Amino acid sequence: MFDPLDLYDGTDTQNEIETSTETYTFINDKAMTPNEVLSEDEEIDNDDAAPLFILDLPPVSYASPETILATLSLLSPDTQVNFKSSAGLTAEEICNSKHITNDLQEAIVDWYANITQNKKLDNISKICNMIPQLVNSSDTERSNLLNYYTSILKKYENPKTVSSISGTIVKEVSLRIAECCGRSAIPSMSRDFKFENMTSIVSLFEPSLTADNLGWKTWGASLILSEVLVENFTNIASFKKKENGEPLKVLELGAGTGLVGISWACKWKELNGTDKNDIEMYITDLPEIVDNLKKNTTANGIDSFVTADVLDWTKADDFVQKYSVEDQSFDIILVADPIYSPNHPEWVVNMISKFLRADGTCYLEIPIRPKYAVERQVLIDLLDKNNFSIGNERYDQGIDDWGSVKYLYREIRRK
Repeated sequence: MFDPLDLYDGTDTQNEIETSTETYTFINDKAMTPNEVLSEDEEIDNDDAAPLFILDLPPVSYASPETILATLSLLSPDTQVNFKSSAGLTAEEICNSKHITNDLQEAIVDWYANITQNKKLDNISKICNMIPQLVNSSDTERSNLLNYYTSILKKYENPKTVSSISGTIVKEVSLRIAECCGRSAIPSMSRDFKFENMTSIVSLFEPSLTADNLGWKTWGASLILSEVLVENFTNIASFKKKENGEPLKVLELGAGTGLVGISWACKWKELNGTDKNDIEMYITDLPEIVDNLKKNTTANGIDSFVTADVLDWTKADDFVQKYSVEDQSFDIILVADPIYSPNHPEWVVNMISKFLRADGTCYLEIPIRPKYAVERQVLIDLLDKNNFSIGNERYDQGIDDWGSVKYLYREIRRK
C-alpha cells in the first residue's frame, strides 16, 4: 500500500532550518530571512508575466493553515475532459471546481497581496491561474514541488494542536504526493467526456487502481470508439430497426468504467427516449468491476433502460440464464481494448460468435501495443476461422494517461 511518508527524506523545502526566533532560507549559500528573500525576489522580477517557481509558494513555516490548504487545493488536478485538463476557467469556476471556500480565498489573497506584496499573485485571478501551472512545469520544479509537499506533511502530520484543518491538510497533501507518482498511485477520481454530436456530458467515476484492477480505469480505446459511434450514431442505429417491432439489442463486452456503452446509451436517450420497448441494452464485465459500472450507469441517468451486470467470458451461461438471452440475439456488440492476456483473443471471438446476430455488427477498437502483436494476429486468425469478415477498418491516433497511442478500429460481421 502506498504510504506518503515513504517519500519523506527528512529535509525541508528550501533548506529551511529552525531557530528560536527566526527561520532562514539558504539561497546561493547565503542565509536570508523570508523578508530578505521576498525583497530580493522583487528586485529580480516584478513582472506579472514572469514564470512562477516553487519559492513563490507560501512557506510552510510562516503561512497560515488556511493559506497552505488553499495552495494545496489549487495544486490539485483539474477536472479532465477527454483525458485533457480543462483550461480557460474563471477564478470563480476554478475555486468552485476545487472546493476552495471564501475563507480560504481570503487567506491566500491576504498572504500574497498584503503580507508578501507579491505583484505576480496579488489578486485571486492571478493566484488561481498561475499556481496550478506548477503541476505541469519542468521536471526540476515538479521534484521541488514534491519536496514542498513532504515539508507540509511533516509539519501537519503530527501538529502541536489537533484541529480539523490539520486533518484536511494531511489528507490533501497525501493526495498531492500520490498524484506526483503517476496514475497508478492516484486515489479515486472522476472524468468528464464530451462529444461533438451529443449534448450530454458523460461523467465517470474511477476507483483507485488497487490490486492491478485494470477495469477500474477508463482507457483511451474507449474514448476513440465512443467518438466513432456517436459521430456515426444515426447510420449505425437506423439500419438495425426491426420490422417486427422487437427492441434493438445492444451488448458491451468488458465495459470497464462504461464509457462506450454509456456514451451510446446517452446518445440513444437524446434521440429516442428511454422506452424499453425500443432498446434492450446490457453493459457487462467481471464481478469486481460491475459495482462501479452500475454506479456510473446510474450517475448518467440511463439505468432505466440499460442493465449493468456480470458477463464472465469463460462462464457465459450464467448471464444467458439470468436474462433469457438466446444465441445470436444481439444486433450490436461493442468492444474496446479487450486484449491484455494470451487467452483474450479466443474468449473475445467466442463471445462474438455466441451473441452476434446473423446480420449484426461488432464494433471493435484495440490499441496497437507492441507487447500484444501476437495476440492481435491470433484474434484476426480466429475471426476468419469462425467465418467473420472485417468490414470498415482504420487506424486512429489518440491519447491516454501515458501519452499518445495508435488504435485500430474494425467492424466485424458474419460472412
